[in-house]
Amino acid sequence: MRTTPFDPTAVQLSYAPPAAEAVSGLPDTMPGLAELTSALACAVQAPAVLVTIDPDLLDGALAYGSDCDGVSRVVLGAELLADEMRLRGVLAHEIAHHALRHGQGAVRWWDGAANAALAAALVAIVAGLPLAAILGAAAAAIALRLISGRVQRLEEYDADTYSVRLLEAAGLDGHAIVTATLAAIPQESRWYRVLGWIAGSHPTPDARRRAIASGRWAPAVGIRS
Repeated sequence: MRTTPFDPTAVQLSYAPPAAEAVSGLPDTMPGLAELTSALACAVQAPAVLVTIDPDLLDGALAYGSDCDGVSRVVLGAELLADEMRLRGVLAHEIAHHALRHGQGAVRWWDGAANAALAAALVAIVAGLPLAAILGAAAAAIALRLISGRVQRLEEYDADTYSVRLLEAAGLDGHAIVTATLAAIPQESRWYRVLGWIAGSHPTPDARRRAIASGRWAPAVGIRS
């Protein structure tokens, strides 16, 4: 466990301005965003968090890190600044991904295995191996990719439920914020809701809302241990 206190000055915010226009409300939003980021980072004992506002991302968001500097990075679409509830929920969700170390071990392993199986199928085709060998390698690649998608969907459920805990640690109504954030996600196509989600990396919004309503267990971990 970390023994040194969290340094609020480690929270950094940056903004990539659009080419032709400014984002209204940005100066008023940044202080509150910095304060919330500091509180959430403290809750997961993150040594540093860099939040970037990107107009090109619209109302989307993503989380990524670097093995070199250990800084947790979150990119938020500028349209989120117009909705404080969604801004809080999305920021907590992305920091939860960092805290739970998502997109690393398991997902990388399954994706790597799927790529290896696909390469084996291509080699089998070029080498003129029997059809059974080609189909076997191709089937393995598909199965491994489906498993990777399943792992990523579970990570989304975990990030949702863990973000409730993080927001509550920051003194906010985490359940209400996350529920409202998920309610604002546009409905997927009928194809995705019925079958497409099996190959997707994200559960349907309805499935995520049901998981929150059910009180799904959220793991308790931090970025640094």
